[in-house]
Amino acid sequence: MVGLPTVERAGEAGFVSGEVRANGIRLAYRFWRGPGEASHPPVVLLHGLLQTGDGMANLAAHLARRGPVLVPDLRGRGRSEQPPAGYDPATMADDVAALLDLLGVERPVAIGRLHGGLVAYHLAARHPGRVRGLVLGDTAPEVSAARAEGERATVRRLPARFVSLAEAQEFYERVLGLSPARARHDIPSDLEADGEGGYRWRHNLGLIAQIEDAAAPRSDWETLARISCPTLVLRGQRGEVPAEMADQFCRTIGGCQVQTVLGARHDVFLGPGAEQAFGAIELFLMRLGDDTTADVPLPLPEVDGQPEALLDPIERIVAAINGRDDAAVSSLFAEDGQVRLFLPAGTLREGGPALAREALWHLLDAYPDAAVEARQTVLGRDQAAALLAVRHVGEPDDALLLPVFLQLVEGRIASLTVIGFRPEGG
Repeated sequence: MVGLPTVERAGEAGFVSGEVRANGIRLAYRFWRGPGEASHPPVVLLHGLLQTGDGMANLAAHLARRGPVLVPDLRGRGRSEQPPAGYDPATMADDVAALLDLLGVERPVAIGRLHGGLVAYHLAARHPGRVRGLVLGDTAPEVSAARAEGERATVRRLPARFVSLAEAQEFYERVLGLSPARARHDIPSDLEADGEGGYRWRHNLGLIAQIEDAAAPRSDWETLARISCPTLVLRGQRGEVPAEMADQFCRTIGGCQVQTVLGARHDVFLGPGAEQAFGAIELFLMRLGDDTTADVPLPLPEVDGQPEALLDPIERIVAAINGRDDAAVSSLFAEDGQVRLFLPAGTLREGGPALAREALWHLLDAYPDAAVEARQTVLGRDQAAALLAVRHVGEPDDALLLPVFLQLVEGRIASLTVIGFRPEGG
C-alpha cells in the first residue's frame, strides 16, 4: 500500500493531488480528506466520458464537508496515462480497485456520473468486497446498436478546436445537447488554450472514440445482477433512463432504489435538480449499512436511539401540520432559517419560515382532512430526514410521500428542503 501523501491546501478545498501506478498504468487522483471525524463513509467519484476528475469537483467539495472523497482521472483522461488498450468499463473498474488498495481507501461508496456509472457498477460487480454502496447518475445499462451508432457519430463530429469560448458553448448546447449550466461547468476542464487564440480538447479524441466503442452497444443486466451492495439510481426527469428501465434496475439489483431528479436532463449533478440529487446522495450516505426499502423515493431507514434534539423538530413538524398551527411551524425555525421546495415541474421555490407556512396552507387546501405521519427517519449530528406521508383520513394506502431533510442548529431548523411538494395536491 502506497498511502496518501501530505495534504496540500488548494484554497478552501484541502485536497491531495497525486499519481500512482495501479493495474499497470499511471493513475492521477485528487483526494479530499474531509473533517477530522467523518459522518459518512468514504466516497470514490467516477467522471463521465468526455471529462476528467475536475468535472466532479463540485460534488467532491460538497461531500467532503462530511467525509473523505477520492476522485481519479480515469484511464486515458486528464493526467492519467494513455495506454493503447484497456478502455472497456471492466478494465477501468479494475484500475479503480487497484487504486483503492494502493491508497488504503476501504469500502467506499462508488458514485458514477454518466459513463462513470458504467465503471462504478462494474466495480461493484467485479469487486464486491471493496464497495459499500453504489450511486448511478442517469447511467443506462442497455444501449441499442442504433443508439450506439448515434453516440459514435457525435464523437466523430467533435471538432479539433474552437476559435472562441462562445463557439465552444454553442457546440456543447446545440450538438452535444447539454444544458447551459453543464456546458459552462465542463468547458474549463475539457478545453485548454491552443496558443493561437483558440481552444483545443484536453482529451485524446481517438481514445474517446475507443472508450465509446468499448461501451456500446451494451446490455449489462447480467453484470448488474451480481451487485450485492445498496444502490441508488438517480434518473433525470428528461434523461436517458426511462421509467421501464428504472423498474428493471429494481428487479435486477436487490436493495436498489430509483429516484427521479426533477427537471434534470442526462446529467443529474449539474443544472436543474442538482441540489435534489446532492441531497439524495447525502441521505444515502447517512443510511448505508441499513436495509433499503424499495417503495420509498429516498432511502431513509429507521434509526434507533435518535437524539431527542434531532427528533423533536420532526415530531413538531408533524404536530404543527396535524394541528393546523402555522405559528407552531414558524417556531421550529432558527431566526434566519431557510426553506426550499422542489416542485414536480423541476422548479425550485426558496424562502424563509413564511414559505413554510404558505406551503402548509396549500397542503391543507388540497388535503382538507389530511393526516401526516413520519414513517421513517435518518439522523446525523446536525441533520435529520424523514419521509412524511400525507393521506386522507381513512385511506392509509393512498398517501402523498414527501421526502424532507433538514439542517439543525441547537435543535432548530436552519434549512428545510422538501422534494416533490405539490401545492395543488395529488
